[in-house]
Amino acid sequence: MKAKIISLMTACGIASAPLIAQDPSTLLSEVGVRIGQDAEKQINLKSYELYSVIDTDWSWELSQEIRLALSVEAALGGLSGEDKDAVYARIAPLGRLQFGDFPVSLEFSSGPSYYSEDRFSGYDIGGNFHFTSSLGLNWTVDKAWKIGYRFQHTSNADLDSPNPGLDMHTLSVAYIF
Repeated sequence: MKAKIISLMTACGIASAPLIAQDPSTLLSEVGVRIGQDAEKQINLKSYELYSVIDTDWSWELSQEIRLALSVEAALGGLSGEDKDAVYARIAPLGRLQFGDFPVSLEFSSGPSYYSEDRFSGYDIGGNFHFTSSLGLNWTVDKAWKIGYRFQHTSNADLDSPNPGLDMHTLSVAYIF
């Protein structure tokens, strides 16, 4: 099933290439891949995702050196482990705090997500519809690349039972347009 998830993600990347090639500045500000490992002790799950960020015109200068920018992030990914695989999609507003010319920024996000499966070898994440929230750091390596770490929490917000939540540590690499 991992091969199916990777094939699906590759197909989505190839299918979106014409959109990116036309004029990326009008559509996407960055595209990337993110991999993750669950932070739970009772399960063993890994996540793989393709994501993109669309900038908006909404930003605020909080001080002379601190800027808050609001974007939109969308992701398509796979969750694998415990003899089960799932595909997920999510979209959310993404806030980024940038500190002058310092290459590290703080980001936070929260929005809806949908998982095709909700049980992994007895571990029930509680339904298919969730909310995924994250807090992370990005390091802009140069004008075209950034790497990042994010702590991500997924929960059904008590819309379903049980609601154990799913916590992930993720690493990302992104191309900046």
